[in-house]
Amino acid sequence: MLNEQQLSFWKTFGYLVFRDVFPKDEIDHIRHEMDKVMEEERGGEPFTGDKTQTVLWFVERSSYLSRLAEDDRIYNKIEQILGPGFIWCLSDGNYYVGDTQWHGGSGDPQVIKHIKVSIYPDPVTRDTGSLRVIPGSHIPEYQQRIVSLKDQYEDPSKRPFGVAGAEVPAVALDSKPGDMVFFSEDLWHSSFGGRAGRRMFTLIYYGNLDSDEKREYIRQYQKETKAMFHPHDNFVKSERPRIRDMVKAYEEL
Repeated sequence: MLNEQQLSFWKTFGYLVFRDVFPKDEIDHIRHEMDKVMEEERGGEPFTGDKTQTVLWFVERSSYLSRLAEDDRIYNKIEQILGPGFIWCLSDGNYYVGDTQWHGGSGDPQVIKHIKVSIYPDPVTRDTGSLRVIPGSHIPEYQQRIVSLKDQYEDPSKRPFGVAGAEVPAVALDSKPGDMVFFSEDLWHSSFGGRAGRRMFTLIYYGNLDSDEKREYIRQYQKETKAMFHPHDNFVKSERPRIRDMVKAYEEL
């Protein structure tokens, strides 16, 4: 469970890091299952390292990995932050190639609170592809001051603040196998210097749909995307209570 200091840190800075959550044997199994899902998506072909491979509905495809979505070590913390009745959005698995430039919120207030959980099966540091964040940039007023970084995302040669993306002041969330990171997708974040094929997957949760505004927000999002807020059949038809509870709101939508 999260203590008051952790909850305050989340609200203020927009992220949390948890160390040694998963033991080595579990990480080995997670790594094996991840590689299996990614290889199946490639039709058995080897990963060439020419471009990033992303698989949507990632943990949903594996009976072993899907249990992470409801794992007490994750689920209970999500419920503390988002409150009861939160919903499942999506998961994705990635073999990354190249840098990921800065991106985050646009400066508009959040309609629904959300959390992205990132797990790295390989060690990553500041210079080898770890997640970098600008603390507090999940707050709209701060986002409005740095939103010009989006120009750099589209063209890394641009210098809205006179520095390259890798030189923007930030905190690097170095991670080793067994750790996990919680962060808001509105928090401005990036990654630089990682090797081709570095592994990372995410689990995405949103708060409960307890207002017409929130339900309409999800409906509009569903129209614009093919995966987000479109639960996989394996979750819709799941017999596990927590999984079913996280997707039952979509039946009403």
